[in-house]
Amino acid sequence: MYKNLHYKIILIFVIFTITLMTAICAILVSSAYSFYNKDFLEQMDAAFDPNGSLCPELRYVLGSEGFAERQKEILRAYSGQLGIDSSRNYYILDQNGAFLAGSDSRLGEELEKTENMISAIAGRRGTEKYFWTDYIDYAVPLSSGNAECIIYIKDLQEEAKSFSFMILQITVQALFIGLFVALILSFFLARAITSPVQSLTQGVQKIANGEFEHEIRIYSDDEIGILTNAFNHMKGVLKNTLDEITGERQKFETLFMYLNDAVLAFDNGGRLIHVNKTACMLFSLTFDGEMKNGERLGFSQMLTDLKIDYKSISDKYKETRNCTVQDIVFGEKALDITFAEFRYIEKNEEKRGVMCVIHDITERYELDKSRREFVANVSHELRTPLTGIKGAVETVLEYPTLDVELKEQFLGMAVEECDRMTRIVSDLLTLSRFDNDGMVWKLETFEASAFLDRVYDVMRTEAKNRGHAFEKNYPQNLPMLTGDKEKLQQVLINVLSNAMKYTEEGGEISLEAHEEKNGVAVCVSDNGIGVPAEDIPRLFERFYCVEKARSSDAGGTGLGLAIAKEIIDAHGGEISIESAPGKGTDVRILLPYEPLLKNEEK
Repeated sequence: MYKNLHYKIILIFVIFTITLMTAICAILVSSAYSFYNKDFLEQMDAAFDPNGSLCPELRYVLGSEGFAERQKEILRAYSGQLGIDSSRNYYILDQNGAFLAGSDSRLGEELEKTENMISAIAGRRGTEKYFWTDYIDYAVPLSSGNAECIIYIKDLQEEAKSFSFMILQITVQALFIGLFVALILSFFLARAITSPVQSLTQGVQKIANGEFEHEIRIYSDDEIGILTNAFNHMKGVLKNTLDEITGERQKFETLFMYLNDAVLAFDNGGRLIHVNKTACMLFSLTFDGEMKNGERLGFSQMLTDLKIDYKSISDKYKETRNCTVQDIVFGEKALDITFAEFRYIEKNEEKRGVMCVIHDITERYELDKSRREFVANVSHELRTPLTGIKGAVETVLEYPTLDVELKEQFLGMAVEECDRMTRIVSDLLTLSRFDNDGMVWKLETFEASAFLDRVYDVMRTEAKNRGHAFEKNYPQNLPMLTGDKEKLQQVLINVLSNAMKYTEEGGEISLEAHEEKNGVAVCVSDNGIGVPAEDIPRLFERFYCVEKARSSDAGGTGLGLAIAKEIIDAHGGEISIESAPGKGTDVRILLPYEPLLKNEEK
């Protein structure tokens, strides 16, 4: 009942009336006591004025024998001025506060030492009123020669109490009248307020049930009327919005269900909550408009079916809340799988789950596989005839039947081409070993500074022949590194060779290095022709050349950077390129202190 607004308004009026009357009663009672106390103190101050007649008369008899009785007679004569009655008495005390005489001997014998009495014993007038007492008193110390006494007046405040009780009675009577009036007024006010609110509540309930046709009646032009009008407008907007959302949802569901990529959504507990038709076909789930037996496919079970190690994706996922796993073979299909966080609402609480988008790359995977196999086969097939060609040409050179200069020129060109093709074959074999996990690594621990010095010495002659300024800039106390020294040297030489090939004569090339947290960072910089921004992401692809004609002139095959990346990735390092046409190129290589790979012999 008390949750009803109608009764709350009535209760507020009742509480307000009671509180108001209580406050008025308290103020009146407090004022009555204050007035009575003030009147008492003024009356006592006037009676015991040192310049008046009472104090001198009391002192005059103080030194005589039986002075207490004589002082009692004097005080009795001044009882009208002192206001002595049944609730106010006077007492004559010695200097220690002991009772000698007074208007009420019985009460005098039972007197307790009050704060004012103690002040008088100490020789000071006691005129204070303490709020925790139900009486008011006044104490005056008198002395004449060696004789001393205390005149003590104590009022039990019976008159003030009686007056306060009368105020309380009047207040209670007024309270009942006020409550009656408040109940009547609050009843009508509550009806005036709650009637439109109840109508508004009924309209809200109908809207909550999906009934948007009901128009809420407006009773007045006040704030509630404005609220009702605004709610009617909001109802129309909400209906239009819901219709639009429903249409968009239907379009999304159609797109989601018939998307070529398989899509699965899991809640924060790993339970499958959404799946499309493609995913059902991929994981052999029954689908008849909706998923039927998806409860068997949780997130962990899906990873198990796909043979994906949870730990291999958890670290990447924690950092960016998404990750992609590529080239997963599942049955006869090859898949790229992207894991991404998504948010959903469950029981009015926002939660986070994982959405998996599975892209079928079977055709591309088979094509890449065929290409890799082709490269491996061609590499093996070309190595033998190329070696034979080279040997034949060298044999011809031994028989000078032709003009010597011409013969040497042509045969020298043949030898150079054979060497070049041999390098291509060697590179192809290297990549084939990476693809087939057949690379043999020879790990050793070496000084990074000495390693870089060796690379610098090897490339310095080529830089001089091309007319380049080749500088090194790194400390000689770089930390020790562990890795395949020969292959890492191949990487740096390849990068430096590219810098020298694609930098015009007289260019500047630098080899720099410094220590970082995870390894030694080596940077090769040049001021050459640079690389367009759109080509940078593809520089590490096999056979990719920025400009075929330019690469051919410079002797490039498009395999050097691919091999370099394979070697650096195998060590657990990083290689990246920053470049701009006409401004040169910066290649940054991070050589880790400890590689991921181990010594192998195959």
